[in-house]
Amino acid sequence: MFCPKCGTLAFPSPSGDISCTNYKCGYSGPANLVIKGVDGEDVDLSKIKSETKAKDREYEIIKDSDKIQGILTTDTYMCPKCDCIEVYAYLEQTRSSDEPETRMLTCKECGHGWREY
Repeated sequence: MFCPKCGTLAFPSPSGDISCTNYKCGYSGPANLVIKGVDGEDVDLSKIKSETKAKDREYEIIKDSDKIQGILTTDTYMCPKCDCIEVYAYLEQTRSSDEPETRMLTCKECGHGWREY
């Protein structure tokens, strides 16, 4: 409910009276339960009901760890697992903007992934 005098949010008592929480207003009395609608007719707020329904959502978990990303480089990096020299590499900003990018690397042969800071 809102105070009919100043519009501040007020909580009604069980009897239907409200006490405005705005110390400058200080309104205490019955809540104005009838307002003018969009079409100009009176609307009784005590007869309006609201309900909330939760909507079901479908979630799809995407596992992209097996997706090879980046540019294939040769002779620049060496896989620490299989010593292959063909590696996919790309840069990603994993820390704050004043820190350098992190180089993400994935081996072409074994799929092992690692990073260089």
